[in-house]
Amino acid sequence: MSIFGQLFLRSIALGIAFSAGAVVEAYRLTSLQGLEIWRHLQVGSWILGKMALPRFGLFSQSGNLTWRDVNWGYDLLTAAGYRILDLRVLPVQLMFFRFSIAVVAFLLAGGRRHFWRGTFFSLAAQYLLGKMGPEPAFCSVILFGIELLVLGGIHRRQGARMVYALPLLFLMWANLDEGVVYGIAAYALFFSALWIERRTRWAYVSNPSSLPFQKLAIAGIASAVASLLNPYGYYPYVLFFDNQRDVLNVNLSGHGAMGFHSPRDYAFLLLIMAAFLILGRRHSFSLVALGLLVGSAALAFRSEQCMWVAVMASIAVMGEKTWSKAPNPVSLKNHVWPWNWFASSMALAGVLMMCVFFLLRVPDSHQVLMGRVARQFPQAACDYIRQHNLPKPLFNSQRWGSFLMWYLPEYPVSIDGRRGLYSEQDENNYAKAMKADIPYQRYAPMRQAQTLLLEKSSLMGEAMRDVTGFQLVYEDDLAVVLLHQGKEAKPAISQ
Repeated sequence: MSIFGQLFLRSIALGIAFSAGAVVEAYRLTSLQGLEIWRHLQVGSWILGKMALPRFGLFSQSGNLTWRDVNWGYDLLTAAGYRILDLRVLPVQLMFFRFSIAVVAFLLAGGRRHFWRGTFFSLAAQYLLGKMGPEPAFCSVILFGIELLVLGGIHRRQGARMVYALPLLFLMWANLDEGVVYGIAAYALFFSALWIERRTRWAYVSNPSSLPFQKLAIAGIASAVASLLNPYGYYPYVLFFDNQRDVLNVNLSGHGAMGFHSPRDYAFLLLIMAAFLILGRRHSFSLVALGLLVGSAALAFRSEQCMWVAVMASIAVMGEKTWSKAPNPVSLKNHVWPWNWFASSMALAGVLMMCVFFLLRVPDSHQVLMGRVARQFPQAACDYIRQHNLPKPLFNSQRWGSFLMWYLPEYPVSIDGRRGLYSEQDENNYAKAMKADIPYQRYAPMRQAQTLLLEKSSLMGEAMRDVTGFQLVYEDDLAVVLLHQGKEAKPAISQ
């Protein structure tokens, strides 16, 4: 095949790889099913309207308790996009996130010199992280990947000056997501491993690092300081470590250890195993790569929500020259590959393809999009509660708390997915009450509630309709609404 034929083939492959995840989202609109995005949308709208940052539990019956929105930057951007694009901002966000991950994964895998490997891992990263919706953690995935690219360039001594860009990266990261802690930990591991290489001349490391440690230390300190330059100072660190130690994580979806019940989990396991195998087969390897792989794998197997750390780290380690110091010219059958022109053209083509599919496949009607939302969330039940002005306080399923904050803000929620607002005891009592491990009277929000909105398929959704003292007033395929008997209510409505 001629050079032009190969370049054309690679153009098609890379265009597909970069836009695959975005195109899938344009067809499936999974972003409208995210459980927590509604809270970010509502809090961001509050920030825009009040021109202030929240300090207390907004839209919650625990509104007197201290709560800090460590994702305020993401919330603000989401709300600003909502004012322009309405609900279409959610698929736009997810399409952009998946495109960005595709590009970063391609570069981490060494796609500039090993094209097909980079293309494969670009697609693999989108598949492995396909369960993630539009959420602040996606910002951490992208920024963590960029950090690994910068650290890889520093380690090869091909981009040592880029170390001065890290404080700016951490400054932005600290105002988007508390996952900035992972980035600081990765830099600390990077610096420590290089120091050990130099001090011990470890036998398995060829050419121990001779990088200027004074500059690396200054950049590290500046990065740590930058990570504190947010409205809440060091609180994101406190929240991060509190969440990691929370014993109730086993009750929260995505926070426990992997169950290996889906093909995606086994694909992730194969990725980790392949990364260790490739690292072990090298005659010499960097302590940075070893520490990064071991540390990220330990995090991922402990908590499913940390899978993205291991995915990006594994791809970086398997990028054969990512942590190597020996440069290798890029060529295509004895022809220099015009990488800068080619990459820019493919990135632009990917963006244009996303725009085309967005315009063709994402409805511009608010009602149509809300119809998709109603498949997952109790829109009709909320409309019934609002129309009939059912009494407060409301007791709700935690799973729906974020959606209710956005769609039914006049009814403060009894509980939602915010970490750091509800005490460990409150979350534990909620879990026990919903499993009927304790009588509902022992859980104050349920005992004091005048209106209950529960998932129809849940244990309590089935049980409470037969409990003396409660009256079923609404029912559909998703939800049931109950009132205390004696409250004015119309006969039960089923839909």
